[in-house]
Amino acid sequence: MSWVFLITLIALGLIAAAGKVGELIPASKNLTDFLKDSSGWVGLVAIFLGLWWVIRLFWYIGPMLKYAFLTWLIAMASALVMLALGLVFAKGQLSEWTSSNEKINGPLNKIWAALEPKQEMLGLVALILALVYLGRII
Repeated sequence: MSWVFLITLIALGLIAAAGKVGELIPASKNLTDFLKDSSGWVGLVAIFLGLWWVIRLFWYIGPMLKYAFLTWLIAMASALVMLALGLVFAKGQLSEWTSSNEKINGPLNKIWAALEPKQEMLGLVALILALVYLGRII
């Protein structure tokens, strides 16, 4: 399951930091354009995976903090970045689905207003965390 986590984190990072990645690696333009086309659905998947990983990490918090604190910290940061980028990319679908419920739209609009300016930075952080996570599992 950790490979699904890693691939999702890389996809989110590539979508969010497409401009920076395109400057550094010009050959990645086709991949980032392909991922941008499906960013809404990638965002929805990232929300569910991010929530699942946060819950899973809190479930095993005792042993992880005792024996693998740094691993737990990296995994929690990765899951939170995944959740944040998922919320940014799924904005279209979520706003469409919750358009009639103002109790949900208000907090979601505040979250989007806070996260959207930081999208590229979060994407670069996601790519860095994915590389660190990859180094840990190899």
